[in-house]
Amino acid sequence: MVRALIKIITLVLCVSTLFACSTTPKHEPTKSTKLNLIAIEANAETAYRSGQLELAEGLYRQLLSEKRNYAPAWFRLGNIYTRTNRLDAAVTAYQNCINSDSEHAKAWHNLAIARVRQATDILIEAQNHLVVDTSAKSRMDQLFLELMRIQSSKTTDTTVASND
Repeated sequence: MVRALIKIITLVLCVSTLFACSTTPKHEPTKSTKLNLIAIEANAETAYRSGQLELAEGLYRQLLSEKRNYAPAWFRLGNIYTRTNRLDAAVTAYQNCINSDSEHAKAWHNLAIARVRQATDILIEAQNHLVVDTSAKSRMDQLFLELMRIQSSKTTDTTVASND
């Protein structure tokens, strides 16, 4: 009898806990939180435009901790990472931007530039590991020269797009 009572009480507690969790209101940002996010973004943009990239990075990351899918912040982070030669982080940031806004043309453009720079860095690293007189090294040298030509071409815009 006591065991049956314990089972019933346990069942009631479990059901009531589950019901309470499903009816708990979602966290809605308050007006002051929204104003704070606007201030953070404004400060981040000011820091970014004045070249204070470390400060801007911290502020954009803070903004993204509250607005995870905010494409403009991901885009700016990508630009910061590209300018500070953190290309893996730049690629991730641009991809997050594109995941949030697949029509963000400048993010697509900058992602391609970051990938070309990564490819160039890989070819430079390969130079330190390959035997000099091989066909593989010759092909990599040719590819490296092509990538360098593309990146320095005046007809191809290989600069990071930053206006948005």
